Amino acid sequence: MAGINKILDKVNSATNAFKSLKGVQSKIEGFRKQASSTVDQLESQAAEAERTLEKRRLSLQKNLKSSNVATRFAKMSPETSTRELQYPIHDEVENVIVFSIRPRKSQNSNNGRNLMSQETTEIQLYVPDGIVTSASVSYKAEGVGQAIRSFAEDDNTKDEGMLDNLKDGFDAVSGIAKTAMNQLMNAVSGGYSDFAQGRAVNPMEEQMLDGVQFRGFTFQYEFYPRSPQEAAMVNQIIYTFRTAMLPDTFGADEDTSVENYFNYPNIFDVEYEGPVAKTLDGFLPMVCTKCDVDHFGGQKVAVFNDGQPLKTTMTLEFLEIKILTQETYQKISPIGREVKFTDSEGKTGKFVNDEFGGGQQSLLDNMNRRDGGEG
Repeated sequence: MAGINKILDKVNSATNAFKSLKGVQSKIEGFRKQASSTVDQLESQAAEAERTLEKRRLSLQKNLKSSNVATRFAKMSPETSTRELQYPIHDEVENVIVFSIRPRKSQNSNNGRNLMSQETTEIQLYVPDGIVTSASVSYKAEGVGQAIRSFAEDDNTKDEGMLDNLKDGFDAVSGIAKTAMNQLMNAVSGGYSDFAQGRAVNPMEEQMLDGVQFRGFTFQYEFYPRSPQEAAMVNQIIYTFRTAMLPDTFGADEDTSVENYFNYPNIFDVEYEGPVAKTLDGFLPMVCTKCDVDHFGGQKVAVFNDGQPLKTTMTLEFLEIKILTQETYQKISPIGREVKFTDSEGKTGKFVNDEFGGGQQSLLDNMNRRDGGEG
């Protein structure tokens, strides 16, 4: 019996163990199903999140493209715009010169370069040393001989009688004949005829107005860039002056490759800005005739790490394209500009602009003074 009981106990133990293993297996299966369900949910959520992110990415990309397009349009210059350059950019300068460059005529150029024909450029620079403004009028000596003077004097005898006029005309012709004979004798004798009589020919010259010369100006600038931005600005300024100075070429026909014409360069309008504009004469429209650039001032090569010279000197030469006359001078002179006014009695007049401390009296006051009025 004891043996049978031991066998039964082992059978019972085995049965209990089997039941226990089956229970564990059941629990494992339950955990597996639960884990599988959780994984499915996570995969579904991940797929949904991925779809959401993709939609968001496409939306952001679309917005970015729109922003880039807007940025490109914002950066594009209008068909006619104004570009501004300035030196120095880190210091405030009270007195400056502004070089306004007009657009040149747009030509049909095969090389497609026709630069500076679509925009106005303004370059603001400090007032350099050594600016000299000159104004000159030229005269030439012309001989006004006896014949011309005699006939000119006859114009004042219109009220005389006919006989007197005939007599004066005969005397003038007689004098001209004598002068011609003396000139012939001197020509034959090598001037001895007058020398023998102790006399010399009076050239009877008069100074006659010959014209007014076009004025020229020289501006010399020294650049010491203190930052990469200022160095880039200096390079742009030099490039712009030289580009505006040079003509471009074009052909008579768009279909030909021969560009046998020069297109006129840009015209400069130059003016002062600041306190000096109140006292210094301005400039008439000009063209740039020379642009010299000295990068090292005759010294050893000295550059920054990026190759930018430590110092650059630019010398500009300009020539006005309008003659300085009394009328044009009034337009560029701060003293000569006339201003209309009405006084307390309702009288109108003009006065020379004394806003700048010139202290000129009004033209109306001067007229009253000449007329004996109070002054």
